[in-house]
Amino acid sequence: MKLLLENWKRYIKEELKPQDYEDFPQKEEDEAEAYLGNPKSVGEFIYRAFREELEKYPDDTEAQLWSDRVTSDANYKIRQKFPNVKYLGHGVFRTAYTLNKNLIIKVNTSFTTDSGQLMNKDDFTLSRDSETSKMFPRVYSHDPDFNWIVMDLVYPIVTPKEFCSFFPNKLVPSSLINSATIFYRSIIQNSIRYKVGKVTQDNDALNKVEYLYDSTIKPTLETILGKPTTMEEIVKEFDQTFFDVCNAIVKYNIRITEVRPNNTGFTIDQSGNKNFVLLDSSIDASIKKGLNEPEPKPAAPKQANPAANIKTAPINR
Repeated sequence: MKLLLENWKRYIKEELKPQDYEDFPQKEEDEAEAYLGNPKSVGEFIYRAFREELEKYPDDTEAQLWSDRVTSDANYKIRQKFPNVKYLGHGVFRTAYTLNKNLIIKVNTSFTTDSGQLMNKDDFTLSRDSETSKMFPRVYSHDPDFNWIVMDLVYPIVTPKEFCSFFPNKLVPSSLINSATIFYRSIIQNSIRYKVGKVTQDNDALNKVEYLYDSTIKPTLETILGKPTTMEEIVKEFDQTFFDVCNAIVKYNIRITEVRPNNTGFTIDQSGNKNFVLLDSSIDASIKKGLNEPEPKPAAPKQANPAANIKTAPINR
């Protein structure tokens, strides 16, 4: 098992340029699972399998790619070649498979546009940003043309209660996560708007946030805590995940409404800790566990927010 891991790492070093790979984190032998061949052979075989099946129907549009017959026939070929590679699901432009319990491979299966390659490159770029990389799934290696990437398996957060559990606050009782989930989530969303508005110096947004807080959240929270509180006091008591999320929102101009269940998830590190991550802003909630792909429409590219230049350092308390 350990030998297989080392062989794959050596293959990556020999076949790709230094900037195209990063060593996989070391794992204990009893935790490691056998890698299923080198990523290049897996990725290229999957790409060819789908393309060959699609070419059987030259008069159909690319939407035909995701018909049951094309997907089923392509996956049959893939299972014959790599019996332990597990199909997770697909979006419009990419298809994902598990390599082991911690890693997946996403393969570009878009043959009329370069959207799949661009999305793979975006995933790689986001995972290498020193300021925000903790907020996105880690990409460990990729094809030089980004036809495939190997990245962390992500478990989507699907319930409001689970979502709220990643944003503990020292001032707001954690019991509200279970007893008043919607109320606790409104505190999180309002706090994110407040912090982002402060950083970007958006006075209009801040006025709306403070009005909403004063009229809906503050009275209830004062009853619970037995004392009045301000937005500033609440924001300061979140842990670092909250500030990392705000930093990513500012830098990539992410809509705050996208930070919610089904658009977020978590990875699991070697110690078993869950790490909160942001998924694609147009994630389809129906996609199976471990895959973050867009709905059947092109996703708007994330652009750097000019307002982020107001504060170049990462957002902290």
